[in-house]
Formats: sequence, C-alpha cells, structure tokens
Amino acid sequence: MVARNRRPNVAAARRARSRLGQLAFAVALTLVSLAVAARRAYSHPLHTTLAEVSVAPDGGLQIVLRAFVDDFAAAVSGRAVLPAATTVTPHDSSTARYLGAALVVTDAAGRRQSLTVAGTRRSGDLVWVTLRAPSLRSPTGARLTNRVLFERYDDQVNIVQTSVGGRRQTLLFTKREGAVAKAI
Repeated sequence: MVARNRRPNVAAARRARSRLGQLAFAVALTLVSLAVAARRAYSHPLHTTLAEVSVAPDGGLQIVLRAFVDDFAAAVSGRAVLPAATTVTPHDSSTARYLGAALVVTDAAGRRQSLTVAGTRRSGDLVWVTLRAPSLRSPTGARLTNRVLFERYDDQVNIVQTSVGGRRQTLLFTKREGAVAKAI
C-alpha cells in the first residue's frame, strides 16, 4: 500500500492567502472610494452666503441672508457638517445668537445695533434668515461687517447687495478682510 502525502501543499496555501489578501484590499479600496464619493455627492464646492439689505416697511433695516443649510447649521450648532437632506434648520434663538456675533450693524455714530430674527425658511439645501435692526431708524452712515462662516472656511465669501435710499451696491466680504466694516 502506498502512503499518501497528507502534508498540505504550502505553496498552494500561500497563493490562496495572497489572493484572499488582494481581494480584501480591493474590497476595502472600493468601500473607501464609495465613502469619498458619497461625501462629495452632497458637498458643494462654493462657500458663499448672499445677503440683501434694504429698508423694511416699518422703516428699520432688514437683512435677508441666504446660506447653504448644511454649513449654516454646522456653524450655528458648532458641529460637523452633515448632508443637507439630513440637516435640521437651526432654531431661531441659536440662529440669533450666532448671527448676532457674525453680522454687525453700526449706526452713523458707530453704535452697534441689535439684530432680531424676523423669520427663517428653508428651500431645498438653502436656508433664508430674515433679520431686522429695529432701532436703526436711518441707514445713512450705517456700516456692516459680515463674518458669517469665516470660522469654518478659509475660502468663505459673503456677498451683500444693498438697496438703500435709491442706491444699489454690492459689498464683498472675505475672511482676510472680514473685520472691516463697510458703508451700507
């Protein structure tokens, strides 16, 4: 009777482990690629806000700010950015606290004016916040500083369009010059 060699084939076992390792690496690489693609699917390449400044019907100054809801909610809450579809619009009190520090309106004498949230609405991945400066009775000489989201993004750009006293202008705020107050 001939005895069979029951020793496992060492070379075959090594090849099988090598193929298994390659397969595991390929699966891991695919999962990482999918995760990156999913993150990019809901992120947006621009970090901008748009604000429109005008005189409200009651005579006070009105600011309507538009921002991407994911970035804005993250800034207001101090948390990481989540996809817009899963982001909850921040509460008015949190929004007022955040914007009270990031948006500064001063009168002609340089006195800081309080801003109140008059309304918030969401449209898709955008949030619109209406603010009022009720104690500012005249926009003449008023100045604005807009630092919204500067703490989040180095490339943040805040555009402000004003329509006050029959005069229209566009102001641009970047992180580099964010602390500079500009005439409304």
